[in-house]
Amino acid sequence: MKSFMQAEIYFLRKDRAFWSVTAVFALASLVLVLIIGSGGGSYDISSYAGPLKSAATFSILFYLVVPLHACFFAVEGFEQGSVQNIIAAGLSRKQYFTGKYVLELLTVLVWLLEFYGLFWLFYLGAALVTGAPAGPGSFGADLAAGMTALGLNLLYLAAYCAAVMMLGFLLRKPFAAAVAAFFFIFGNLLLSGYLKDSSSALLRTISGHSLMTQILTFSGLYVEHSQVILLSGAGDYVRAVLIPAVWIAACVSAALVILENAELHI
Repeated sequence: MKSFMQAEIYFLRKDRAFWSVTAVFALASLVLVLIIGSGGGSYDISSYAGPLKSAATFSILFYLVVPLHACFFAVEGFEQGSVQNIIAAGLSRKQYFTGKYVLELLTVLVWLLEFYGLFWLFYLGAALVTGAPAGPGSFGADLAAGMTALGLNLLYLAAYCAAVMMLGFLLRKPFAAAVAAFFFIFGNLLLSGYLKDSSSALLRTISGHSLMTQILTFSGLYVEHSQVILLSGAGDYVRAVLIPAVWIAACVSAALVILENAELHI
C-alpha cells in the first residue's frame, strides 16, 4: 500500500491536470479579489480574519472543477492498463480504491488551503493598499466562520469525489466517465435551482436535501423568496453534515462492489 501511494503521489506531481488546477485556483483567488474592487466594492473588513469568511462565498468554483479531476484520476489506471498490473502485484481492489480516494481528498485539502490562504493574503494586501479600515468585528467569530466553511467544503467535495469516482469505476472510459460526472455536477445544480419552487412537496424536499442546496446555504448564496437562507441552529448543521456523510457511505460502498466485480483480465 505504501509503495502504491508513493507511486500515485509521484504521478500527481508529474500530472499536468494537477498543476493546471492548482494554477487555476491561485489565479482565481487573485482575480476574484480584483473583481471585488473593480466593481465599485470596498475592501473594508470586519476583522483581519474577515476575508476567510468572504472566501466561502466563492465555494461553488470548487464543485465545477474538482469532481472532473477526481473523475479522470479514478479512470487513468483503466485507460493506461496500470490497474491490472497493480492488482496482479498483490494490492487488493479495496486498497486500490482507498488509496485513490484518500489521495484525492488530500489533494482537495491542498487546493482548499491554497485558495483560502491566497485569497486572504490578496484581500488583506488590497485592503492595505487602498487604506480600507478593519471594522470592529470579532476575529475569533470570523475565523470560526471561515474554518467552518472550509471544513464543510472538504466534506462536500469528499461526497462529490466519492460519487464521480464510483461513476469512473463503473464506466472505466475517460470520455464516458467525464460525461457522467458533468451530468452529476449540473444535475445537482438543477435539483437545487429548479425544484425548490416546485408545487410538489416531494420535489421540494428532494431539492432541500440535495448536496448543492446545502453548499449554497453554508456559502451564503441560497436565496428563497428574495431572502438569503443561512445555516442556523444545531439542526441545520447536523443535516449539513449528515447529507454528505450518507452520500460518501453509499458511493464508497457502491464503488467497492463495482471494483470487486469488475473484469480486469489480470
